[in-house]
Amino acid sequence: RVSAQPAFAADSLSEDVDAVFFDADGDGHPDLYVVSGGNEFWGDHDALQDRLYLNDGRGHFHRAPDALPRLAESGSCVVAGDFNGDGRLDLFVGRRVVARNYGVAPRSYLLENDGAGHFRDVTLEKAPALAAAGMVTSAAWIDYDHDGKLDLIVVGEWMPVRVFHQENGRFVDRTAAAGLAGSEGWWNSIAAVDVNGDGREDLVLGNLGLNSYLRASPAEPARLYVGDFGHNGTREQILTFYKHGVSYPLAGRDELVRLLPQLRSRYPSYAAFGASRIEDILPASELRQATVLEARDFASSVALNNGDGTFRLQPLPIEAQFAPIYGSLAEDFDGDGHPDLLVAGNFYGVQPILGRYDAGYGLLLRGAGDGRFAAVDVERSGVVIAGQVRHMKLLRHAGGDRLIVVARNNDKLQILRARHQRR
Repeated sequence: RVSAQPAFAADSLSEDVDAVFFDADGDGHPDLYVVSGGNEFWGDHDALQDRLYLNDGRGHFHRAPDALPRLAESGSCVVAGDFNGDGRLDLFVGRRVVARNYGVAPRSYLLENDGAGHFRDVTLEKAPALAAAGMVTSAAWIDYDHDGKLDLIVVGEWMPVRVFHQENGRFVDRTAAAGLAGSEGWWNSIAAVDVNGDGREDLVLGNLGLNSYLRASPAEPARLYVGDFGHNGTREQILTFYKHGVSYPLAGRDELVRLLPQLRSRYPSYAAFGASRIEDILPASELRQATVLEARDFASSVALNNGDGTFRLQPLPIEAQFAPIYGSLAEDFDGDGHPDLLVAGNFYGVQPILGRYDAGYGLLLRGAGDGRFAAVDVERSGVVIAGQVRHMKLLRHAGGDRLIVVARNNDKLQILRARHQRR
């Protein structure tokens, strides 16, 4: 049954990119936090401000106008967790991009709950490294080292899987100590789940996948150079990747000349431009001043928790690498006692030279119980999910049915019914 919510309708100008139900004000009723995002607006636009809607206990929501600090940047995610152990759920709010300045790390936030539905920005006080974590796409609260305190794992584009360990009430970047240095990728999603039954939560990580013209590895990373290369007061971005052992710009001559008109005279022909590297195109002084981001791993993976405060990245099967993964769902779908994974994604907003990423139709991965997974073909799984999937949730019906709700970008919800299926 659809319930009319005037407060939601009043904020319809905002693009909702993530949301979480939780009891914000301690009255026992689930309230709703909604993240505003997208690229339609920029600057300090009201449509980019996140929103908290309080529940009156009868299913009616009203916006709490003074509950949040000013958060008017393009957002990506929100996750609730009681990091300080006071019984009130606090929030991590990830920000996606600085509008018209792709490659610049936006400000993400750690918000502390006062118990009455008001949230205070404590990022610089308790998690200064988190403020500029990167272009965040997803996050998860997890006590990965079993010390009794919640830690925070954050992923995003051109970011490693970043581990923020809680130490004396502050969050410290322990990515390298956790064994995840060099894991920079185009990460889209993260889910914490114990995939091997050892009592420790592991991480399911959605990435670009391996079915792309772009390639990346630790030895031959993709790079993004960001700077005012056109000397016009705005930042330009140049993406490079390796081909036959040499790093070249992805953009061709025409695209780069449109971006940087001063290159027209230097490269009057395609032949003159053909073998040019970034070092040939831009002066060394400009390259030294540029912000350089790297991606070294495009495989969607599981990060297995070793139990000693470290993780080990293990790629998902090749069938899970055909398209970007944006959503994952862990559940014992076949009744063998081991968690399986349902993954889905796709992304259409891609430059023609790359071709849109649309090869995914949802995939069921059967878990072996030891951290390994095997793809289940569509004839057995019955999974067919078209479109650009962004989120999936499992609902348990009172009658015992399990429903999977699939949220797709610019499309209707899709609902799947899950049944146990033995081998």
